[in-house]
Amino acid sequence: MKMKSQVILMLASAFALSACTGMNVFKDSSSPSAMPAPPAPAIAPEPITPMAPTALSSAQIKSLLSGKSWAWTGPKNSGVTLYASDGTSLVQVNGKGTTSGKWQTKDGQLCESFSPASFMPQGLPMNCQSFSGTSGNYRVGQASFKIAS
Repeated sequence: MKMKSQVILMLASAFALSACTGMNVFKDSSSPSAMPAPPAPAIAPEPITPMAPTALSSAQIKSLLSGKSWAWTGPKNSGVTLYASDGTSLVQVNGKGTTSGKWQTKDGQLCESFSPASFMPQGLPMNCQSFSGTSGNYRVGQASFKIAS
C-alpha cells in the first residue's frame, strides 16, 4: 500500500509539472512566445539646481581682497584690480587704461570709487555691490572675480 501511494504521488507531481510547462513558466525567456517584461516605471530625474553663491561677511571680503590682484569680467569691461590693504586700489581696464580708486567693505558688500581717467573723465563715486562666492570664484554685482595669475 505504501508503494501504491508513492506511485500515485509521483504521477500527480509529473502531471502538475507538465501543466506548468504549458504556462511558459519553464521556457527560455528569449523565445518568441515569452511574454515581455513590463516596462520599468518612468522616474523623472531631479533637476540639477546650481548652488547659490555664498554670501560673505565684510571681514571675509576684506581678508580675501587685501594685498592681492583680482581679474574681473563684467558685462561691458574686464581687467585687473590690485586691492591694497590701506583701502586704495589700482585698476587696469583692458583696452582702456588705468585709474586709481578706494575700496571698503560694508554689510557683505564691496564698495569702490574710482578717480577720473581718460576713459572715465568724471571718475565714479563710491558704489556698493553684493559680494558672494566660494572656492576662488566670486561675484561682485554682475562681475565675476578670480585671483589674477
